[in-house]
Amino acid sequence: MKKCASCTKDLPDAALHCVFCGAKQPPTPAVQQGMAKTAFGYAANDVHEVVEQLRQQSAMQGRPPVPPAAQAPASPPMAPPPRVSPPTASPPPQAPPYPAPGPPGGLVPVSPAHAATMYIANGPMPPQAPQPVVQPPTPSYARPNQPAALLPTLVPTPPPPLVQPPPPQAPPKIPAPAPVMPIPAAQPPPYLASHTARALQPVEPWRDSLRLMMFLWGVALLAAFATPLRTSPDLVFHWNLVLDGAGTTRLLPLTIAAVGLLSVIIAAIPMQPVARGLIAVLLGLAGMGVPIGLAGAPPWQFLSPMIGMLVLIPGLLVRNEYRDSMIPRLLVTLGAIGVLLPNLLPQHGVIPLVNVFKTLIDVPGAAKVGPALVLGLITVVVMSLLAWLPAPVTGGAKVWAWLLILWVLITQGTQLALLLSRGTSALADAITGTPNEAIASWIFGGALGIGSAYLVLVGYGLASVLGKQLE
Repeated sequence: MKKCASCTKDLPDAALHCVFCGAKQPPTPAVQQGMAKTAFGYAANDVHEVVEQLRQQSAMQGRPPVPPAAQAPASPPMAPPPRVSPPTASPPPQAPPYPAPGPPGGLVPVSPAHAATMYIANGPMPPQAPQPVVQPPTPSYARPNQPAALLPTLVPTPPPPLVQPPPPQAPPKIPAPAPVMPIPAAQPPPYLASHTARALQPVEPWRDSLRLMMFLWGVALLAAFATPLRTSPDLVFHWNLVLDGAGTTRLLPLTIAAVGLLSVIIAAIPMQPVARGLIAVLLGLAGMGVPIGLAGAPPWQFLSPMIGMLVLIPGLLVRNEYRDSMIPRLLVTLGAIGVLLPNLLPQHGVIPLVNVFKTLIDVPGAAKVGPALVLGLITVVVMSLLAWLPAPVTGGAKVWAWLLILWVLITQGTQLALLLSRGTSALADAITGTPNEAIASWIFGGALGIGSAYLVLVGYGLASVLGKQLE
């Protein structure tokens, strides 16, 4: 090694330029062959001396001499390994319960049956004396004049353990599967008081039913408008009265067609339930008010039941949904009073209800049907007072409401049944002669105007408006 002429860093003797600063180096003086040293500080003469020492030591121990190829090692000398002391005897492992089979062919020495494997040590093993193992000499190079005590020596080492396959083991015991517990059935949530309050006060219960009723009964009114009024001697329809009629006679057929068409249109248009309910009430009142206006002011005995029906039916529908409210109970009571009042107040010194019972008893045969229908209507009205039952009982409010709505149909069906009792010819003559009056007049109420279609429009429309106020 030499120092750089410029940066004074260590450089090999043969370097012509510094690898650090790039400065050119002065030429190195010539050295005799065999005296030049390597980068690690060794000369060729030193290596030859070490080789001669190894030859002499091998000759003294009876080993073959070092081959000539080892005299010129390709790698620099290394420090000799330190002396290894013999291992301490470990506690003998236990012998296996059965001998381990050896490899076939005898190519590998068979280990004793009690030898420990790399996986498990079984049973106590008798102590064995360590066997010396002669290892081939490893060339080691030392520095010149190195003492011979540092040269490698023969060290007895224990025999290396041979790898044996592990003994067969019993398959692991699989635990029995735990019994599968049946999944309990889903229990309904507890019924709380808030649920009851929610059920007693629904939100817009007629949002869909009102549209459906307006559409169905609007189509029914249009069908009644298209039903012929008579078939002989000429075929006459409602539109013939509109085209050929004079003055106010055109209003009744026009009202039937207009209310039916508007009901279908309003049912198809999306809008709020309250607005649709108000329009339905106006259409129903218009259909009932036009015939009454054309016929003149009726007596109070006719107006009181009509107004009572218009109040009683919405009250029953609201009572069926809002079961804890007091307003529908009051409406049902006022409507029942309006319907029953003409039959309970004395007229010309006679109570009409008592006269109905006498007529039912005295008249013979088919004449009893009229008084029976009157008593049936009174019975339905009285049963509607079950609306005063405490919530959540409905008292059959919806059933009584629909019986009142269809009472005109019940009356007309009873009359057709009386005609059938006289003979099929009488029923056929009535249907073919005046089909509108025989089978369709209950829809719009005929000349009186209290038809089922108008009662549905008023009842469901007013119920939607009142129910919105009770939410």
